[in-house]
Amino acid sequence: MRRTPRQVETDGDAALAAVFGPRGLLSSALADFEYRPAQLQMAQAVERAMAAGETLLAEAGTGTGKTLAYLVPAILSGRKTVVATGTKTLQDQLFFKDVPLLASALPRKFVASLMKGRSNYLCRRNLRRSLTETHTRPQRQTLLKIQAWSATSARGDRAELTFLPEPDPLWDDIAAWSETCVGTSCEDYDACFLTRMRQEAGAADLVIVNHHLLLADAVLRDGSQFQVIPSYDVLVLDEAHLLEDVATDFFGVEISNLRVERLVRDAHREWTNAPTEDRSIPSQLSRLAEASLRFFQMLDLPEGMRRLRPEALEGNCRETGRELVQALHLLHDLVQAVPGKPEGLLHCARRAREQAGILQGFFDSAGEPPDTPGGPPMVRWSERRGRGVFLRSSPLDVSADFRRTILESADAVILTSATLSTAGRFDFLRSRLGILEAREFHAASPFDYARQAILYIPRHLPDPRRPGFVEAAAEEIRGILEISQGRALVLFTSLDAMETTHRLLQGRLPFPLMVQGQAPRTELLDRFREEVASVLLATRSFWQGVDVVGEALSCVIVHKLPFGFPGDPVLEARLEYIQQQGGDPFWDYQVPSAIITLRQGLGRLIRSEQDRGALCILDSRLLTRRYGSVFLESLPSCPVTSSPEDLQRFFAAR
Repeated sequence: MRRTPRQVETDGDAALAAVFGPRGLLSSALADFEYRPAQLQMAQAVERAMAAGETLLAEAGTGTGKTLAYLVPAILSGRKTVVATGTKTLQDQLFFKDVPLLASALPRKFVASLMKGRSNYLCRRNLRRSLTETHTRPQRQTLLKIQAWSATSARGDRAELTFLPEPDPLWDDIAAWSETCVGTSCEDYDACFLTRMRQEAGAADLVIVNHHLLLADAVLRDGSQFQVIPSYDVLVLDEAHLLEDVATDFFGVEISNLRVERLVRDAHREWTNAPTEDRSIPSQLSRLAEASLRFFQMLDLPEGMRRLRPEALEGNCRETGRELVQALHLLHDLVQAVPGKPEGLLHCARRAREQAGILQGFFDSAGEPPDTPGGPPMVRWSERRGRGVFLRSSPLDVSADFRRTILESADAVILTSATLSTAGRFDFLRSRLGILEAREFHAASPFDYARQAILYIPRHLPDPRRPGFVEAAAEEIRGILEISQGRALVLFTSLDAMETTHRLLQGRLPFPLMVQGQAPRTELLDRFREEVASVLLATRSFWQGVDVVGEALSCVIVHKLPFGFPGDPVLEARLEYIQQQGGDPFWDYQVPSAIITLRQGLGRLIRSEQDRGALCILDSRLLTRRYGSVFLESLPSCPVTSSPEDLQRFFAAR
């Protein structure tokens, strides 16, 4: 339930002006500080929302300084505040850069805490067990290095392990997964990094988390009285445009062959330490592993994501699925019968019962439509990725659950991002997240796009849906790169288009050509910054969170408008559901969603007042389709051209 807002004594606008003003506290603390009226205005809007116990939608264009605009009023209010970010990169920036700055600049003393998901932290118990098991010599040496690090680390955060590549399966064995956690019965509970993290967060004034942890905590609270994140008065949701996708993951359920394999492995580990000679449990674990193998092989799913149609779970598949459900239940019952069973083994039994319930749910609902009465509409789908086979059930509308678990969890909720609106309106975000009442604030970017940027849309390219587009677009990209002298980020909506374009351009450019997947993301971006003339080809994960200031990023090329992938089963079912409810799937969902993604991608270009560059969108539908004007209306106001000569003149005028 939403708590009644309490009165908070602040100096209001005057106090914030004393921080953000031309001769304010920040100007004294930062040598390169620039007074930005929009930053002060946003801080004032945040302060008013907190004081009134309201929800605020705050869109702040690139360069506004939105993080300080919400951190300062939250700190000055003295109220317990949780800030949730969409990426670990921003989370770390807030904690390691912005918080120390404000601690030295503001008159109010405060304590901040950083919380990440469990998989980011070392489990001492899992490490100790792993050291007793058989490993290769290099693996054992790595484990011993981790053991030495754990004795001196204050946080136990995997990010501190610079010698451990990512991903590394060794970390999966020793991370603090909820599946292997035995809670207060663990001998390492007091020394546990998670215990310390929660204690610090409980005592902190400002707690910095990410969306995944926030939603995981919300689901946990919704089903029990247990919570990970301490109760708070104010909730700030940064990068709020990402929230629907995260909520879709966490309000759904999943079972996979990998989860069953992990359960079997963990239960074997726990049984070896159990005070019993009973062989029924290891025998049952072998039968469980065999039942899992039969069922997931029987599914015979193709690579990629697919809608899970009712017929896929009939016949022999249903029979082998029921055998797996029974094997999971039997493991639970056998563990319960073990006298003096350790907590770790009992925890495995609970996992077995939970997974049995999830799998049974797929069979119970296999014949029902996505809009089953009595609950949120769901879509059941499958994914095969490498040797992993996943069955998932996802909500098509998260608005009611999000409103109940997130929006009603605090006195005041601030949702902010550089891209929350489409054509100047917040209607799309309001409908998708169940925001009934909210104040709105909009601050355009302070950058002068009319002077600093040009938007190039070639008319002559074929429609992206026509054969030959990828080849024609590759030639167009080559021509643009010759004009820009490299220095470009090329954004794609699919791996296939990116890889084909890379193959067509390779060896034909005088610039270093990098492609996503060649190296870890951070390494690629470091190289991109250092090699000024380089070109980076990337897909969706690079459409946001890329901050390259200066000449190295002088051109952003968008391969085509980022409409949702047609093969995405959740998107397909969601569009069907919108139509069933009397809406227009294209205008109500696909267009606004694509606009927000496009604005994120183009936002990579201008990151400072000195930046200058070209925005290039290789999709002529912007000029030929009715919806194109809605996209253009949502983009920064700058010169628009279809002439390569205009592009040449723009770069020649640097």
